[in-house]
Amino acid sequence: MSQPTQHSPSDVVPPIGSANGRRNRIHEFVEAHPDLIALSVLAVGLLLRMHAASGTFLNPDEALHVSVADQPSFLEAYKASLALAHPPLLILLLYFWRQVGSSEFWLRLPSVLAGTLFCWFFFKWMKITLGSAAAITGLIFAALLSPLVTLSTEVRQYSLLLLFMAAAAYLLELAIARSSVSLMALCFVCLWLAMLSHYSGLIFAIAFSIYGALRVLSGGLPRTVFAGWLAAQVGVVTLAVFLYRTQIATLKSGALARQAASEWLRKSYFHPGQDNLLAFVFGRSFAVFQFIFGQHVIGLVAGVMFLIGGVFLFRRNSNAGNVPSRQFAILLVLAFAINCALAMAGRYPYGGTRHSIFLAMFALAGVSVLLVRASRQRPDYAIALAAGIVVVCYLFGFHHQPYMTRHDQSRVQMAQAMDFVMQQIPASDRIFVDYQASLMLGQYLCEQKPLRVERSGFDSFDCAGHHIISTTDSPRLWAFTPETFPGYWDDLARTQELKPGTNVWVVQAGWGASIASDLPRVCPDLSPLRSESFGRNITIFRLTVANRASRPAAS
Repeated sequence: MSQPTQHSPSDVVPPIGSANGRRNRIHEFVEAHPDLIALSVLAVGLLLRMHAASGTFLNPDEALHVSVADQPSFLEAYKASLALAHPPLLILLLYFWRQVGSSEFWLRLPSVLAGTLFCWFFFKWMKITLGSAAAITGLIFAALLSPLVTLSTEVRQYSLLLLFMAAAAYLLELAIARSSVSLMALCFVCLWLAMLSHYSGLIFAIAFSIYGALRVLSGGLPRTVFAGWLAAQVGVVTLAVFLYRTQIATLKSGALARQAASEWLRKSYFHPGQDNLLAFVFGRSFAVFQFIFGQHVIGLVAGVMFLIGGVFLFRRNSNAGNVPSRQFAILLVLAFAINCALAMAGRYPYGGTRHSIFLAMFALAGVSVLLVRASRQRPDYAIALAAGIVVVCYLFGFHHQPYMTRHDQSRVQMAQAMDFVMQQIPASDRIFVDYQASLMLGQYLCEQKPLRVERSGFDSFDCAGHHIISTTDSPRLWAFTPETFPGYWDDLARTQELKPGTNVWVVQAGWGASIASDLPRVCPDLSPLRSESFGRNITIFRLTVANRASRPAAS
């Protein structure tokens, strides 16, 4: 009798419909169609961004950027941009963009498109460096995580920054792989645009240039490509010097920089003699991941995963996709290290703040490496894990401050508030606002850019038939608080020579709760006679100037 044929376990074909058969088909589909899967994820991410960008009024920072871009000429727009704490690219883009339309969705559309394109270039960069499985896993995070969706739907610089960073990283690998001078030049055009988008782009430029040197020097490239890389480095240094002389040198010694380090971004700067160095480094590093994922526990776990993924790449000492894994691990850590070092020197914030969002590209890459490794190179498992993490972050996430709910930021709320101003506030009554509210009124009440006249610490301007008096754009005067308002009220009555019995309406619009309910507690003789709220972020109330001793002037 003949012996029965022996089969190894791998030779046995799973029955049709079995669990193993389904898993194998999913695995094969993922391996065969990574771009198709990526486009599907990208479509979902685009829909999320379009939804978030529609139906809400601009927040004060968005209104600030739009107002700065609203200038009579391109040159005036550039000059006005120098007063901001950001490079000029977004303002110059808005200068042209707003001439076509001025709706909230239209103004946010460049950020939506840039945020979506960032996800695509991030996927392509991950694919060429780490392979398809890690690329799709990282894309799920980049396209769907709530903090990244939110930042890429606002009139801010971060979408442009991330787009040009990811494009530069992808084009560098492509230029090296193809020994292409033109691709290398295009890579550095994207790097320059990243530097012109946000000042964290300078941190990226340092890390990217060090990594690029490692890649170019070890790649055996033709002399023409190497010469192109060297010429581009000269361009990077030249642009950095230009930005320093035209803007950074003034900003670093200004009131805004000092207040950021001592108040609203205090935790993101190291203060010698007050902070523990190790606690700062580890605490701020994990805070970056908590910000990116929008969830405290997941953020801590993701930080650990990033560290393990980086160690795995460094010890592997082989190619991660088309890139030596040690060089790639160095790139992932470099950006964090440089940002942390600058925070320790008091030069740039580091931690759970949007100012460090440029680290998301490296953070998500490191986390994706470990997820693929933990799933034993099964892309379907890694994708399922990434999707599960995103769902948990949405269900149990937290909102970064300052924050307005979608209901409170509804365009309807703003329209009702502006109707109240036009119909219920007499033209003879003055309107008193803090700086953020003046930006909102300038955007939604004024038919054209108001002409501001400064007088004794206040700005005043006429808008839609109303005379509006505003605190200046000094950082300390950005928003009223119950404790500071009485001093400003006394200054207003004195400098504007307001007679007793004069009605003044206070408009608050933007971040922070209304001060109307807390004013009587802080100052009993300041009791709003009429108060109207339009959601929790727009409040209008009336005060009457009385005969009383002035309190100390605001400082």
